[in-house]
Amino acid sequence: MKALLKVIYRGLVISVLISAWLLSASADRIEFCDSIPEDYVGWNSNVTLPKFDPAMGELTAVDISCKMNLSQEITLENTNPLEGNFSMSFSGALTAELPSSQEISIPIDHIRKGNLSGYDGAMDYAGPSGINSTETVPTDAATLSISNLEEFLAGAPGESITLPVRVEISSLIKMPGNSIGGVISKAGAEICVFYTYGASTVENGGTHDEI
Repeated sequence: MKALLKVIYRGLVISVLISAWLLSASADRIEFCDSIPEDYVGWNSNVTLPKFDPAMGELTAVDISCKMNLSQEITLENTNPLEGNFSMSFSGALTAELPSSQEISIPIDHIRKGNLSGYDGAMDYAGPSGINSTETVPTDAATLSISNLEEFLAGAPGESITLPVRVEISSLIKMPGNSIGGVISKAGAEICVFYTYGASTVENGGTHDEI
């Protein structure tokens, strides 16, 4: 009896593993992306992404990813005869508005600190008393799973969805007295949608979704 139970148990385990493998093997994933070129921050724009074509199969999951490229052009000149420290903080976010009042966002929280020597006599934002540089600010990508799949299902061939995207960033600069300078920020974005679906096959004159 125990031997029979062991055989049955092993059979069930194998059956579960095979079913899981078949489910994974039959699932397909397709990706579409749209991007916004880098521009001065404070912009409002949008991306357009194709909706999922139901003719491809049964949609089982929709995921959105968002990437941001952010750069800062910094110019500083310490006109004081004494050296001094400076600090710059940047905060804000890139936000994409999704259906059903959902949002996907990349927060910005960046600080740069440094030291400038006393004024070298040249107002050129260079040398030991100045800075003139452009740097890339590292940002993390954001992902979100969509709860309402119907909003991404196409009702007609070639149908798409438009998502508003905005960037808002503020900066705070602390410099030595009698210093001159500023910051120019630029940002761009890439939004991608990932559709996971079960492929359809034709069987007995009708359609049926593989699972």
